[in-house]
Amino acid sequence: MSFYLPLISLHYKNVEITESITALWSGCGEIVRCRLDNKACVIKAVSVPDQINHPRITQTEFSRNRKRRSYEVEFHWYQQYAINLPTQARALSCYENLEQQQIKVMIFADFEAGGFTNAQPHHQHIEAILKWLAYFHAFHFEVTPTGLWQQGSYWHLATRPDEYETMPDSALKRQAKNIDKILRECEYKTLIHGDAKLANFAVNCSTMEVLGYDFQYVGGGVGVVDVMYFLGSCLNEKQLNDTADDYLANYFQHFSNAMQTFGYTKYTPDVINAWKALWAVAWADFYRFLAGWSPEHTKINAYMRKQYQITKINFGAR
Repeated sequence: MSFYLPLISLHYKNVEITESITALWSGCGEIVRCRLDNKACVIKAVSVPDQINHPRITQTEFSRNRKRRSYEVEFHWYQQYAINLPTQARALSCYENLEQQQIKVMIFADFEAGGFTNAQPHHQHIEAILKWLAYFHAFHFEVTPTGLWQQGSYWHLATRPDEYETMPDSALKRQAKNIDKILRECEYKTLIHGDAKLANFAVNCSTMEVLGYDFQYVGGGVGVVDVMYFLGSCLNEKQLNDTADDYLANYFQHFSNAMQTFGYTKYTPDVINAWKALWAVAWADFYRFLAGWSPEHTKINAYMRKQYQITKINFGAR
């Protein structure tokens, strides 16, 4: 019997698990398709074990607590924030949140039943998700991340001391704190998704509507951090060199439109200028994480290294 079924059975008479979709990271639970009282749903069930086995790094108590906190943040996000999202930046609908001791269960709509499919790395889907990000960031402009991560994203320096320690001595390691400080001290903040990879979006291919999900690392930050991570998740080195500037320009055009929609027009030029200046810094910060976590990772490419060099030129004296 799955660990979460007794909890669900307290709230639903008929529980039928119809398909296992995926296991969660390193044994922290699972996502399944099901029918609850004959209603099609998807369940994300979480229980973080006391010992987590990971092929790349030894898990410390710090990293286990980070993972537990991430699910607490996601649970809170769906309880307090998701319901208020605008139509241009919707999240996967969450019907109910259940909790008992260390077990958390989130019951979602089945996006496939609603005409959505997993996002694919082609131009139309990339453009649609960039628009989603732009409206998400504009909608949350200057919102305080109450109950969320004060600094969003799973790789920022304060939440990755283990990976920082494993980095060999280098200019990147010596500049890591300064890179993090530049991002944190930006005057213009929003809420960022924090894990905005292609796999965390669904697209309706008829309407090009987008749904976001997996909000474990949502919190305060600058919009280009999400854009950097998203484009890095779906474009290779050549594609980044050829198209990243155009995609970034398109994101800012959507962002400008969204800021007007939500009544922040007077701030738009200053925000865009500030965030454009941080594009290379966002890449340098993620480079720092990868260099400590998985130094042979395929995402460490010439485009990323070029952005780090730009960061050194523009901010190295700080």
